[in-house]
Amino acid sequence: MCSRKDFHDTKVHLVSFVAFLLLLGSLAPTVDAAPPVRLDGRVQWIAGEKMVLIPDSGRVPVTVDLTRVPVDQYVALKQGDGVVVEGILSNDGRSVMGTAVMAAGGWGERVPIKVPPRGPSAYPPDPR
Repeated sequence: MCSRKDFHDTKVHLVSFVAFLLLLGSLAPTVDAAPPVRLDGRVQWIAGEKMVLIPDSGRVPVTVDLTRVPVDQYVALKQGDGVVVEGILSNDGRSVMGTAVMAAGGWGERVPIKVPPRGPSAYPPDPR
């Protein structure tokens, strides 16, 4: 059986440990959210949920992770299409986690990407 002193000592140790954890958590460096980025450029290639973008600025091609982008925003893209990509820069600064992809219109304006129709109604009737 535990004595009252043992119980008190255990309670003091537990409270001290919790206080230590709270202090340690408050001293941990805060991580700022990565700033959003916007890239204008052309699709170098696209496959699955990855795209490589050649920026209009002429800089090094950028890999774009499309896992967070709705599929209908990039399903109709092909090599050479002008796009605007919005997303978050990766920790290493070498890629972008995409959040939105829009086709680039004239003078950098954003226009929705038109998905080609599917099924029998997608083809005009045979004129014969």
